[in-house]
Amino acid sequence: MGRLPEELRRTDAALHWERIGARPRRGVCVPLSALRSERDCGIGDLADLPALGRWCRAIGAEVVQLLPVNDLGTGSCPYSALSAFALDPVYVALDRIPGLEEDREWQARVQAAREALPEGPRVDWDRVREVKEAVLAEAARWIDGPLLQGILRTFQVENPWLREYLPYRVQKDLHGQASWEEWGARDREALVREARASDRWFLHLFAQWLLDLQFREAREALRGQGVLLEGDIPILVGRDSADVWAHPELFHLDVSAGAPPDMYSQEGQNWGFPTYRWDRMEAEDDRWWRARLRQAERYYDLYRIDHVVGFFRIWTIPAGERTGRIGRFVPEDESLWGSHGSRILRMMLSATGMLPLAEDLGTIPDVCRETLLRMGICGFKVQRWEKRWNGDRRFIPPADYPLLSMATLSTHDSEILAQWWQENPTERQELHGLVVGDGEAPGRLTPDLHRRIQGWLARGRSLFLVLLMQEILWPEGLLPGDPADHRVNLPGTIGPWNWTWRCPVGLEDLLGDPARNARIRQAWTPDDARPDAL
Repeated sequence: MGRLPEELRRTDAALHWERIGARPRRGVCVPLSALRSERDCGIGDLADLPALGRWCRAIGAEVVQLLPVNDLGTGSCPYSALSAFALDPVYVALDRIPGLEEDREWQARVQAAREALPEGPRVDWDRVREVKEAVLAEAARWIDGPLLQGILRTFQVENPWLREYLPYRVQKDLHGQASWEEWGARDREALVREARASDRWFLHLFAQWLLDLQFREAREALRGQGVLLEGDIPILVGRDSADVWAHPELFHLDVSAGAPPDMYSQEGQNWGFPTYRWDRMEAEDDRWWRARLRQAERYYDLYRIDHVVGFFRIWTIPAGERTGRIGRFVPEDESLWGSHGSRILRMMLSATGMLPLAEDLGTIPDVCRETLLRMGICGFKVQRWEKRWNGDRRFIPPADYPLLSMATLSTHDSEILAQWWQENPTERQELHGLVVGDGEAPGRLTPDLHRRIQGWLARGRSLFLVLLMQEILWPEGLLPGDPADHRVNLPGTIGPWNWTWRCPVGLEDLLGDPARNARIRQAWTPDDARPDAL
């Protein structure tokens, strides 16, 4: 195992740590959609990743964490995808299509599309989809021919999930995006034949090939820069998805997953996603899950396991209920939670060489975190939520976090630190005392104090420190307006503020200020931040 410490050699994740090495790393978390550059078309795309990687290295980061990028069809919430395998065509780099990169006429067409999408503060998802799909369809016609047809045939053979995704996706188009439950009862072979006869079949196949090609090229560029790419694997899949349409036997369609009532929500949460029939999945050697993870491994070195506690027990709500008030945990027998979660996590580890990082936020039974530690899987430590809940309920200093953890200041579902600081006077005073010492905490977070908090977190024990891009840019005065304007998502709401945030600064500008980048680097990689290896 080389230099791996004995503590990790004995864990289930030992080989995964061996691939990347067990040492402290900094990282930047950002929705791909939020990136801005001179060459994009209204939304960040896959060709922006190499520039993001260069900026990460300039500020001392070695990890890029993306939120899910699977095909949404419509809308903007990345956790409600139409497929656990397919990528969203909005992320195609239109100016980087093979065979058209040096074509002046084509690049002029892309520039026209770029100008048709105003450089606003937020992503206009509907307009971006409309414009980019039209240009992508033109590209497919421009380069269609025997060579491309042969490439696409090979791509289909190498990606068997397309046999389910393509007919489902085309039928969605033919039925005005209606759910498969409205049209999917027809004979499956007839649905496939009808879909293949549509020109939408070729367009969706072309889009997935191009996305795969550009994503793998971006990953190789990041590898060359010494940057690891971390993906995000949502624990559940949408009821209206190619996966559920093709494999209804693997899902409980008479219930939905969610969360029980707690101190934050008297009604609980009903997410509307079906739960897994784990007994049937296990009988098939978890074939669907293994294939899903192997597909992700084409692009990622690490991955975030969303809501990992759901693998141990999941709040299950009967059909017809709108809230999460009425439900039960499955398995109901608490003594089974440990073995249930352990089996699934071992399966996931055995499927690929990617290292998982487990999102274990919220009300988590002890057996979940004990299992993660025993298996060598990092949990998450969001500073504002790390308290001695069974004691004095005060903040836990980062120096007391476990090494096997990923520390951060905020998440895509929370307000950024500057907003939290304004709205929580008692807690900000406590945090101020831990970081600064005596004195009154200012009502608004100052850039210098934000940097000191970053350094305080960096001096902790966590092997990973990954911050939202907003947390890195805010102290530099790069986020105008109210801090609330820069939140990614407000759970439980539907509105134009969710999943539409765009970085107000382009990647070219971020790369073009070495002094600023040196200042950022010093803030979260201070000279005395040297956490020991395991």
